[in-house]
Amino acid sequence: MSRIILETGRYAEKPYYVERFYVNLYSVEELCYLFVEKAELLDQDIMQHEMVQWLDEQCGLNQLAHSLYILLNQKGSTVAYVGTILEYVNLYPEEVIARTEEVIKANEGLNPYERKKAKADYLLQNRKYYAALEQYHSLLARIPETDKILQAKILHNMGVSCAGMFMFKQAAEWFMQSYQIGHEEENLISYLAAMRMSCQDKDYITFIAEHPEYHDASLAVEKRINQAVGQFEGTDENRMLFTLRVFKEEGNSTLGNTVPYYNEIEKLTNSLKEKYREYVS
Repeated sequence: MSRIILETGRYAEKPYYVERFYVNLYSVEELCYLFVEKAELLDQDIMQHEMVQWLDEQCGLNQLAHSLYILLNQKGSTVAYVGTILEYVNLYPEEVIARTEEVIKANEGLNPYERKKAKADYLLQNRKYYAALEQYHSLLARIPETDKILQAKILHNMGVSCAGMFMFKQAAEWFMQSYQIGHEEENLISYLAAMRMSCQDKDYITFIAEHPEYHDASLAVEKRINQAVGQFEGTDENRMLFTLRVFKEEGNSTLGNTVPYYNEIEKLTNSLKEKYREYVS
C-alpha cells in the first residue's frame, strides 16, 4: 500500500498487519483507505482488540480508541465500528463514508457461506490462485447440497484458479461441473477454452467434431481467442518477444552472437517462475 499523507495521529513505529488483505498499515489514514477500498469484504472479523490497541498506542489516537473499546465491549456492529473511524479521521467526504457504510450493511445480510466465498474471491482477484482454490475446496464441502447456484459459482471460480496456474485439464473439469449444475453458457465457453488450451489442435478439432452440440460455443471461444491475440499485439510482453526474436536473428547472423538472446531468455524465464511461485503460494 502506498503511503498516505498523515493528518490524524502519528505514523506507527510498529505496523498493524491485516492478515486477510496481506498488508501492513502505518497510519489511521491507511486503515481508512483499506476500509473504503475493501468495503465489500468487511465483517466483524475486522473488529479486533489488537487494532484498537494499535490505534491507541502506536498512532496516539486515545480518544478514538476509547470510543472503539466501548463498541467492542457492547458488541457493536461492523458498520458502527468502521463508521466511527472514518468519521473521526474525516479523510473522505460524507457521501463516500455513507456509501461505504451501505456496502458493509448490505453484506451483513450475506449468509456465512457467501461471506467465505467473498474472501476466497478476494484471493482469486489478487492472483493468489492456490490459496483461493483451497478456500473454495473447503467451502464446497460445507455448503448445503440444495444451494446449486452457489455451488456453480464456486466451481466456476475453482476453474479460474486452476487456469491461472496453467492447470487447464483440471480447470476444464471444474467448468464442466459448474455448467452441469447451473447450465450457464459462460461456463461451457470456459470449459471449451480450457480444453483448447490443454489439447493439441488436431485433438481439439476432433473433440468438437464429436460434439456438435458444442459448435456455437466453440465459435465463441475462437472469437475470444482472436480478440485476445489482437490485444496482445500491443502489449509490453509482445514487444519483448519481438526484441528476443531480433536478438536471436542477430545471434544467428555471421557477425552476431547469441549471448544477448540467452541472457534475455533467462531474465524472462526467471520472471515467469517468480510469478508462478506467487500464484501457487
